[in-house]
Order: sequence, then structure tokens, then C-alpha cells
Amino acid sequence: MYDLAVQGGKVYRAGDFVETNVYIKDGKIAKLTDETLSSTEVVDAKGLFVLPGFIDPHVHMALDLGNATSCDDFESGSVAAAKGGVTTILDFLDPIAHEDDLIRAFEKRYKIAQNSIIDFGFHATLSSFHGDVGKIVKQVKQLGMNSVKVFTTYSESGRMIETEHLEALLKNKIITMVHAEDDALVDSTWEDISTYESSRPLDAELSALDQLLEMDIGGRLYVVHVSSGSGVEKLSGKPNVFVESCPQYFYYDKRVFGLENGCLYLLAPPFRTASEKEKLKMNIGNIHTIGTDHCPFKKSEKMASEKASEIPKGVGSIAYSFLLMYNLYGESIIDKMSSNVADIFGLKSKGRIQDGYDADLVLFDPEGKTIVKGSGVCDYSIYDGLSLKGSIRSTLVRGKFVMKDGKIISAKGRYVRGE
Repeated sequence: MYDLAVQGGKVYRAGDFVETNVYIKDGKIAKLTDETLSSTEVVDAKGLFVLPGFIDPHVHMALDLGNATSCDDFESGSVAAAKGGVTTILDFLDPIAHEDDLIRAFEKRYKIAQNSIIDFGFHATLSSFHGDVGKIVKQVKQLGMNSVKVFTTYSESGRMIETEHLEALLKNKIITMVHAEDDALVDSTWEDISTYESSRPLDAELSALDQLLEMDIGGRLYVVHVSSGSGVEKLSGKPNVFVESCPQYFYYDKRVFGLENGCLYLLAPPFRTASEKEKLKMNIGNIHTIGTDHCPFKKSEKMASEKASEIPKGVGSIAYSFLLMYNLYGESIIDKMSSNVADIFGLKSKGRIQDGYDADLVLFDPEGKTIVKGSGVCDYSIYDGLSLKGSIRSTLVRGKFVMKDGKIISAKGRYVRGE
């Protein structure tokens, strides 16, 4: 007897759709077959796509910037994620300057993540690090993480890593995640919102990427939120280099900063020119993963100042991330939001509909329609009013519904270790 049967849907497997039934036992995918087998609960998926649960490798829940905190915590953010078919999120520990601070940062983040209704994991984050790189890599792995994020900018807030420590990280068998902007070309004091892109220009991104590619990469380099087509082209085909971009860079260009409400669109790195946006869209084949960089703030916080330098940077999209990308690329985007993420970050039981894997599933109606309205508990979305083809009907995490027929169901997510 199986716990749950998902019958009659088109199941996504290895880049193709197969009409088959999915049987779930003890939170795992137990059998894929055309047969009708005995099950405690049966879900009719006729007319629907059965997709692997999406994995968002880049979120910032309850991120404290000092003057503002991102408005989605792990509870509300995971609810928004479940509405978008996201079943696992990877968040970031607070930045640390020494390996002695890692356990404390992990325990703090782990505690506040307990309200998540979906599964979660973490990346370690370094600021102006002055410890032992070898020790921090070992400790990160012991805690079930296999990635460390660093910044090549934000010197004004003490988050920028020194070149020698970055080079040491890249030589280690670990994923080094880099926010890549050349700090010398960034003006953190920029006040004019309409010309905000000039404060963090394309040259800052491209210069930082050039510097990274000159380094010895013994492990894996993962460049987060690449904002430009030129940036993707620069990284394309390089060994041990992985490229992440975000839905927002495919939909908007820097002209939005000149709108009356341009402050609502401020993020880092910023939107680029229309031509760079189009070049990014054409280079989707050279992008490995799609993360949201989900970091929304309330409208009042985004509009609290007329100076760009004083406005919190970030937008939200996790409730609509798959739909946004699916509307541009169709089925080809699925792996970039599931199996690719799982493979890169070592999430061995995630990202595929396959025997023995966690039963993280999305029931998707390709003929449905979704109108964007808000994101999480945030009171606006930069996509508000956008009509998207398709709708997420239900989301399951380890064989349990966290959203069923559009209604959220209370659940408790688990910490996922990377291998």
C-alpha cells in the first residue's frame, strides 16, 4: 500500500514528459508505473504537468541591513515559495570575519528557519575575512554546507573579501559563490535614483569577472545574479564556472529607474540596458541556474528617501519565479530550477522525479492563467498586474501537500545537507 498516488499526469523526466503514475511512500518516490496500484490517497493529475519541486539557490529571508529588514521571514517567504512551486530554498548565514564565528552564525540562522513550511539549506558567508581559509572550508562541510559566498564589493560596509582570501577559497574543493562587482568602479554614495545604474555600471561587473577568471579555480566558482548578457558570455564555457541569473534581469532594463516610482526597482546589481537584457535572454543556454535573490522590502521602506544610497536594495519574485521564466522559455527552464541546482550544490535526494528521491512535486496547469499580485507579505511586486500563462495548482514536499488546489497547508520544512 502506497501513501499517495499522483495519477494521469504528464510527468517530467530527464528533459521529456511521460504519461505515468507516481507512487509515494514515506516521503519518497517509490514507484513510477502505468499500473494502477493501491494507495491511501489518490490525486487526479489529468491535464496537468507533474514537475520536480523547484529549488531556489539564492534567497534572503529576514535579511537585516541595519536600516531595514527584508519583509519576508522564513514563514511568509516559504509560503510564497510554495505558491510558486518552490520546495527547497538555500539562504545565507550572516557574514562572518573569522572561522570562530561560524557555529554561532549557523545556529542563529537555523533557529529562525524553523518556521519554514518547505525544506531549506544554507550557504556560509564571509565578510572582510581574516581567519584561516582551510579551517572555514572544513567547518562549512561539517555543518552540511558546501558553499561559501563572498563579495568583491561593499567595502563601505566591511563585507568585501581580500584578494588573497578569495584566491585561497577558489583553490579549495568547495563552491565559492561570488557577488562580482569591481569595488573601485562602484559608487555607494550615489543619490540620483533615475541614473542609479551608473553607480554600479556594467563595467564593474565585467571587470570583476575578468579578475575572477584570472585566478586558479581548483574547486567551483559560482557567480551569483549575473545581470548582463555580456557577463554571461564572458563566463561561458569556462571549466568549473557556474552562472546564475534571476528573473528580474530578463524582464526589466535600467529605464525603470527613471519612472515616477523608480525607487521600487532598486537592487544590486542594477538593471542594465535594453540591449544587454536582450543579450541575456539570448544566452539562456549558457546559464546554469535561476535563483531569485528574493529580498523584498515594503513600499514605505523603498520610498522613505529620495537618495538611492539610502534605499534598501532588493526585490521579490519567488512566488512567480517559475512562471516568469516558463513564459519566456517553456519546458527548457525546468532543469535550471531543479536538477541543475541539486547537482551543483550536492542535494542528492532533490531535483528529480525518480525512484528513491524526495517526493517534492509540483502540479502545474499549462493551460491556466496567473495574474501577479504582490509577493509574500510585501505590499507590492515589480511584476504587479502581469498576466502569465500557466498556474501552480499544488505543491508537495516529501510527499505532503504544502499547497493543495491553491490553498496553503501547514507543514514543517527540514534542513537539507549538501554532499
